[in-house]
Amino acid sequence: MGLKVDTAPGEDHVLVTLGGELDIYTVADFRERLERLDPASAQVVIDISDVTLLDSSGLGALVSLLNQARHGGRGIGIICPQRRLRRVFEITGLRRAFVFGDDLAGVRSGLAAADAG
Repeated sequence: MGLKVDTAPGEDHVLVTLGGELDIYTVADFRERLERLDPASAQVVIDISDVTLLDSSGLGALVSLLNQARHGGRGIGIICPQRRLRRVFEITGLRRAFVFGDDLAGVRSGLAAADAG
């Protein structure tokens, strides 16, 4: 299975919706699509609700995006209602690096709180 990547600009954020597998075979396409974004100037929220596989190369791409965002004083939000995917972030020690939520409203609220704090 491949990876579907959709981007949609919002009022003050860009929503990137992923579906399928984010792994060594699809990460190059994912990185290429993200080159068009500037996470330092617009808040980026990644929706991984429909991701079926996330490996270390996919995590690496997300961390790279996070590092770019941090240069602009921002974080990255991740919509992830699936406990099994959140567990990947917990095991790797990346759970606290991103702002997680079950939906867009929850992630945006978490990002706003992180910006205020």
